[in-house]
Amino acid sequence: MRIALALAVTLPLVFGAVRARAADAAPERTLSTEEVETWLAKPSGTPSTDTLTPAPDEAPPSPPRRRGFTVETGVGVLSYLGALAHVSPTSPWFHLQIGYEPFRWLMVFAETDLVFSNTSYASQPPPPRTYRLYGFGPGLRFSLPFSERFGGYLEGSTGLARVSDDLLAVYGYANATSFELYFGGRLGLEWFAPNPHLAVALSGGARLYPTGLRRERSNEAPLALLGNLAIRYTF
Repeated sequence: MRIALALAVTLPLVFGAVRARAADAAPERTLSTEEVETWLAKPSGTPSTDTLTPAPDEAPPSPPRRRGFTVETGVGVLSYLGALAHVSPTSPWFHLQIGYEPFRWLMVFAETDLVFSNTSYASQPPPPRTYRLYGFGPGLRFSLPFSERFGGYLEGSTGLARVSDDLLAVYGYANATSFELYFGGRLGLEWFAPNPHLAVALSGGARLYPTGLRRERSNEAPLALLGNLAIRYTF
């Protein structure tokens, strides 16, 4: 009696499981003649559907650096050498440069600058007084990129410069207040920003004032050292 009851309970469950498995199994399908011919006519080099998945997005290349009209402005220091180093200390130097790049390696520019200085190093009397040294002139810059983000340059310029007041005449600089020639040169290192219009430059160099800042009865060259940090925008 117990055996019959167990069979009556388990047999329906076993048959139900077998029928469910048979229903889940997909019947095999025979390929038609047209399907076989289509498959045989397919080029051997055609990629499979698995290879047609689009590649992930890649970062776009950086835009090319702009070339053309430029404006560069910077703040730095000017330090006198020679006899004037005993009269005036290292002073702030403000520089503005407007140029044009006919080639990526060459820039033609015009510059102007302003220096605020004083006579605090000179013996008293008279007491220390403040003066301004300013000038303007043309120049050439030769550039060389080192990489996508860095480059260097060498530039030379010439122009006219003068001191705003005649207070340096007391110390033997008779031509300081008249426009006299200067000659200068600088070496610079540039960083090109991701924005193709912008660049930041760190530079240093020297400038010679052969007549304007030459002291009477002195053989020391009227030189000044320059250094500044500048930002450049190219239109």
